[in-house]
Amino acid sequence: MKGDVARMLLYMAIRYEGGDGFNNLEMSSTVGTSSTLIGDLEVLLARNSEDPVSTFEMRRNDRIHSTWQGNRNPFIDHPEWADAIW
Repeated sequence: MKGDVARMLLYMAIRYEGGDGFNNLEMSSTVGTSSTLIGDLEVLLARNSEDPVSTFEMRRNDRIHSTWQGNRNPFIDHPEWADAIW
C-alpha cells in the first residue's frame, strides 16, 4: 500500500498546479513547512519503486477512468515516469 499512496501523491503534485482555484501542490524534502508541500519526495520515489503496481491498483485506475473522472493516474500506468520527472 505504500507504493499506492506514493503514486496518489505524485499524481496530485502534477495535477494541482494552481491557477484553477486549487493550491499548487509541490513535493519537498522538508515536510511540515507549508500546507502546499505534500510529501517527502525521496521517500515517495523510493516507495513507488519498492512497491510495484498491483492488479488491484490497475483495476481501480481503470474504474476511476471509465466510471467517474475520465482521467487516469499516469504513475499507475507508467511508474517509471516518477523518476523521469523528479
